[in-house]
Amino acid sequence: MNFFEQELAKIFGAGDVIERPEFSGSCCIGSLGKDLRVKAEFATCGVADQYEALRLTVLNRTGGEVDKITVKFRDTMGLKMLPNNPSFYPYVWVYRDKPEWYAYRPTAEDYTRVRKSAESYLRGFREQDRAKLVYVCAPLRGDVEANIEFARAKAAELFRQGYIPICPHLMFPPVADVNDPAQDEQARKMGLQLVGLCSRVNVYGPEWTDGMWAEIHRAEKMGVPVYTDQNTLGRSSRQKNINKNRDRDGGR
Repeated sequence: MNFFEQELAKIFGAGDVIERPEFSGSCCIGSLGKDLRVKAEFATCGVADQYEALRLTVLNRTGGEVDKITVKFRDTMGLKMLPNNPSFYPYVWVYRDKPEWYAYRPTAEDYTRVRKSAESYLRGFREQDRAKLVYVCAPLRGDVEANIEFARAKAAELFRQGYIPICPHLMFPPVADVNDPAQDEQARKMGLQLVGLCSRVNVYGPEWTDGMWAEIHRAEKMGVPVYTDQNTLGRSSRQKNINKNRDRDGGR
């Protein structure tokens, strides 16, 4: 990572302010949910090669720029006093093509202040309801009737906990014939599309089917956290393919 990528990673690397952050050049680009994206980059304020601020640009994936703001380091980090140096506000300068903080290197507290300022601004654009959408990943093949009832019970648990369960077992069987290959495949593809709309995928059951693994891999690809209700994975040979997050809030 170059200097700017490293500095942006210190602010947004945890993924709690900008979802699924990616760092390239002098920018960090990530998601705010659904069609909203955000770009964070170091910005100058009138002096060439002197970066005194962080610019945040909110973008609609299909509609372009929505809004932007310039967060000055002087407003977040404050005035700094160093021995043998006059008081000044922090900034990055580029000297002989090498960027670096001028005279003062920000502390962990300084990065936290910048992150909180960015979070405060971006909060207004984030989809709050998405945090409650939970995808129910459970077996369907085999004893279909029993498996639908099992998934219904897990969805009911989530509902009682205040989550919004997205359960394909309850959505598609009434309208798609599981014994019709064409309809079954269409329902499967629709279920995979729903994975990306959720804040997490909860995996249930002692043995995971191929359909469940497809949903798990879809979640991994889209950066959606995967949680399981068991200590071991459904298939140990594929252990490396899943994010082994453990649920800590009862919504497994």
